[in-house]
Parts: sequence; structure tokens; C-alpha cells
Amino acid sequence: MLVILVSLTTVAHAQWVEPQPNDYYKRSMTWEQKPQELMFVRESDVYWSKLLWRIIDIREKENQFFYFPLNPEGIRGRKNLAYVLWDAILAGEIELFEDDEMKIPIDCAKIVERATRSDTVQMEVYDDYGEADYTTVYVPHEFKSDDIYQYKIKEAVYLDRAQSGMQVRKLGIAPLEDRFKVIDGETEYMGTVTLFWVPMLSLQTRILFAKKEAYLRENLVHLPTWEYIFNSFMYTSFICREDNVWNRSIHEYLTGEDALIESERIEEEIMNISIDMWEY
Repeated sequence: MLVILVSLTTVAHAQWVEPQPNDYYKRSMTWEQKPQELMFVRESDVYWSKLLWRIIDIREKENQFFYFPLNPEGIRGRKNLAYVLWDAILAGEIELFEDDEMKIPIDCAKIVERATRSDTVQMEVYDDYGEADYTTVYVPHEFKSDDIYQYKIKEAVYLDRAQSGMQVRKLGIAPLEDRFKVIDGETEYMGTVTLFWVPMLSLQTRILFAKKEAYLRENLVHLPTWEYIFNSFMYTSFICREDNVWNRSIHEYLTGEDALIESERIEEEIMNISIDMWEY
């Protein structure tokens, strides 16, 4: 009996882990969490499918947790999505692609080089005689999430006989960066570029999103992971493209309010298809 008590005491002591400086108890529910298993889809069960591209505008109030916190260190380890991806890129932990078909891979080191290479600026310098000369100055550049206001998501929507309803499978996500240039002392908007595509079906990406929390609520105990956010559609978005024979986005043939109406039309069309499957 005495031997048993000693053994229990030893086991209990072995399970004790000293809390981290910012934690008053051991946190393991998120850091040790595994990604959710993807439900198997049998080809013969899929009888309708469509590819969609959506824009998540993080300037919308519901999506601001994608943008904040702005500092690279985050708040108690919780970072915005751009820095979550950037840290993974620096560590070489995720796959990256140039295109939304995920056919042209790109090395993480190449993305780091693009984002941090120096800009060249011509500066006017005066000598002792007051004569002007020009010299090239290299201005170091650091990755900042400030200019990333949108994310593009590619997803497949489909009807599955086995699951009896409309299903969504997210295929990839891409950060979009606004580019600016100073012309005659004025900053002008040059356009929005797609930085890279991250495959969301990749195990590396799913592990990353399952372990990283977003700073969404004031209660630090129940902060959702990025995996939960995407799986639960905890954001607002609008359709910017559907697969079509012209392979074009909505903004290529419609603008302004007309583009918004077209996006809503596609959304309603998909909803009707989902509803009609229950009619006999």
C-alpha cells in the first residue's frame, strides 16, 4: 500500500509544469491542438460543383481582427493573419505558390527577398560650392502588415449526396497588398497586387491555422484559432469571381454598384441551387 502511494505522488509531481512568465497556468489546449480531419469526399457523390473567389476586406468592422494587432510581436503571442503567415514563411514552414491553381511553387526565401529588398532613392546633394549633384541611396525595407487590407480566398462549393447539402472546401488564400509611389512629392495609389497563394488543404497550413489564435475577443481564455475562424465563416466577404469560360473576374466586365449586384446575384444563385436540392 505504501508503494502505491509513493508511485502516485511521483506521477503527480512529474505532471507539474512550471507556468510561462505570462501564464498563471499551463496552456496546452491550443498549442498542442491538431487540425480538424477533412471529411472524405467520394467522387461519385459530388453531382454539382463550382469554384468561387472571395474577397475578405479587413477594413470592414466584422473583419478587423484580421488587421490587428499591428505590431509584429502581437499581444501575448496573438498576431494578425499577415504576421502569422510571415512568421511561417521566415521559418519555411508552409508551401507557397505564385498562382491560384497552386501549380507554380515559389520558395519561401524568394518571398522574403521580395518583401525586404531595399528601395533606391535619388537624393540631391550639394557640394561646398553650392552645386547640386545626385546620389543613389538604398532605403532598407521591412515587411509590414499595414498595407494589406484584403485577402482573396479560393473555394469550391459542391453538392454531396453523402452529406446531404451544400458543402464548402477552401482551397487557397492570398494576401493582397496595396502599392503606392511618391510622384512629385505626392503619394499615389498604383494598384493592388497578390503577394502569394497559400494552399489551405495543405497539412502544413492546417497545422499552422489550428495552433494560432486570433485576437478577436476580450476574454483571453476563449480566443478562436484561425482554423476555427475559416471553418465557421466568422467573417464577411463578397464574391469577386466565379469559374467561367472567359476566365475573368467580375471587375473586368462590371464596376461600382453593378459589380456588387453581380456578386449578390451569384450568391443568390448558389443559395437557390442548395434550396432546390430538397424539392421533389
